[in-house]
Amino acid sequence: MIRKVNKVSKREDECAREMLDAVPSVMRFIRAEMRSHRALGLSVPQFRSLVFIEKAAGTSLTAVAEHLGLTAPSACKLIDGLSGRGMVTRRESAGDRRRVTLEITPEGTRAVTDARAKTQKSLSALLHSLETEELVTVTRAMSALRRVFTTRASSPTAAPSDSRSVFLSEGRSRPHGNS
Repeated sequence: MIRKVNKVSKREDECAREMLDAVPSVMRFIRAEMRSHRALGLSVPQFRSLVFIEKAAGTSLTAVAEHLGLTAPSACKLIDGLSGRGMVTRRESAGDRRRVTLEITPEGTRAVTDARAKTQKSLSALLHSLETEELVTVTRAMSALRRVFTTRASSPTAAPSDSRSVFLSEGRSRPHGNS
C-alpha cells in the first residue's frame, strides 16, 4: 500500500528532528523515575499494567498482553497477582461471557497516583534550571504535542505509525539516519 506523503517545511522537519533527539532522553528519565517510585513489591510489568488499565478502563486481558508484549497466559498470571493484591478487578463482559474486562481499584489507583506525583516532583526539580520563558515554551509545546497526537490517535484514518513503510512500499531505501 502506498500512502501519500505531504511535503513538509524545513521548520517542521527541524522540529521533528529535535523531537527525535529529545523525547527518548525525556522518556528514559520518566520511566526510571516511575519505576523507582512504584509501590513496594510491584514488578515493572505489573506497574505498566496498572497504568495501562487506568487509562483504558474496561480493557481486556488480551489488550494488556499486547501492550506488554506478553503471551495471554503470562498476562493472566500477572493480572492474577494484581487482583490478589486488590489492585485490579476482573469482570465478565455483559455482552460476551467469554471476555473478561479489567478495572483498576482504588488501591491500584493510589499506587499509580503516588508514583506519578513523585515523578512529577522529580521532573519539577530538574526543570528548575530553566528560565521562566523556557518553561512557558516547554509547557506550550507539550500542550501542542498532546493535541496533535491525541487527535491522530483517535482518528480512524490515521496513517500507519511506521513512517518507514512509505519508503519500503515505494521501493526506496530508508531515509538517512533510520535503521
